[in-house]
Amino acid sequence: MIRLITFDLDETLWGGTEVVLQAENEMIEWVSDRVPKFAKQYRTHATDIRAATLAQRPRIHYDFNKIRVAVVEAVLQECGVQPGKACEIASAALCIFHGYRNKLQLNKNAIPLLRELRENYLLASISNGTSEVHRSPLKNYFELSVYARNMGTRKPDPAMFEVVLSHTKTLPQQAIHVGDHPIEDLEVAKRVGMYTIQYFTGEFAHSPYADKVVDQLPDVVLAVQTINEAAVKNQT
Repeated sequence: MIRLITFDLDETLWGGTEVVLQAENEMIEWVSDRVPKFAKQYRTHATDIRAATLAQRPRIHYDFNKIRVAVVEAVLQECGVQPGKACEIASAALCIFHGYRNKLQLNKNAIPLLRELRENYLLASISNGTSEVHRSPLKNYFELSVYARNMGTRKPDPAMFEVVLSHTKTLPQQAIHVGDHPIEDLEVAKRVGMYTIQYFTGEFAHSPYADKVVDQLPDVVLAVQTINEAAVKNQT
């Protein structure tokens, strides 16, 4: 019955927040070596500039890379850097950011879990983040990896899930999504018609949209088996 399992990435298969903060700090330091006033300006004004940028350019809401470059560029101009030079430095700063962003802190159980599941199911990843599966040790386990920046939209848009179902020729009731976020992962996947497993990290409350809740990745295997057995029983 179940043939496809999709995964969120950040805070599910690998760490997200701490890695992003470290990457951002490294980026700030790199830019500040070139523009000494940048660090103070960025830490003071980046949040407000980000909000203003999204208000002025709502179409880039799905792409954290474009947002980050726009914010860095705006802060540099506040520091007196000319627009052309600010654009150049901001683009280079994004490369510095990603050099550290892709030093992924894998959940130690991620590879064993994917290896086991891949024996019986198709696997795919669906992410709003900017880290890339093909640059990680997980690259060989997924049939497809869908990123918000390539889709022109982001979770909780159901299009992120529908494209995976279409690509793998899978009906929603034949698929399970595993993720931590109550809305961006669980509510939208359930709305599409998929089964759901919440990876509970403690950051969010238990979701009413979760068919199963686990707090350890290895427990996903049993949760998938339980959902599959129930799905088969309901069909017969």
